Amino acid sequence: MNGAEGFPARLSAEHRAIEALLRRLTRITDRAGAHDGEALQLLGSLRRLLSPHLLAEEAHLYPLARRRLPAGDALADAAGRSHTAIRRLLDRAQDERLSAGGRRHATAVLVVLLRTHLRGEDERLFPALRARAAAEELRSCERRMREGRARRPGARLWGLPPGTGAIASLRDDVSGHDTSGHRHSP
Repeated sequence: MNGAEGFPARLSAEHRAIEALLRRLTRITDRAGAHDGEALQLLGSLRRLLSPHLLAEEAHLYPLARRRLPAGDALADAAGRSHTAIRRLLDRAQDERLSAGGRRHATAVLVVLLRTHLRGEDERLFPALRARAAAEELRSCERRMREGRARRPGARLWGLPPGTGAIASLRDDVSGHDTSGHRHSP
């Protein structure tokens, strides 16, 4: 899929990987007393997946929304505020100075906010951009996001189709499998 119908393949794949991680996190935090070790590990994996994802949206996706959507400025501003709240909640959920209950509550709120944010992009933002932006502009946005990550210091190179690198990275982080010294994920 090239052009409008394939946009944004990488972000959509990352959304699916984030949602899978959120499901695991919810199962763990729903069990009493099970939050600490395993949940903190999953929150670390979530941070590693979210950080470049949020930066890519802020640098490339939201400027496109500002240019092409009638309410693009308001939408991009609201998404930026959502990103700020997500980052703060992730910090709280990982803050070992808080009680286990406090971290569990921060995690629960983070999960709800993040799911709402992802759903809004998948169901409203992406279709609106596909309808209003030219196919070449969408391909260019997708290319800039991909190239921006490749230039990032310490970025992993997986040699996999777009979006699957995030899934492989998440899998490796959660499983403890380290392929950072390899070009291809197993």
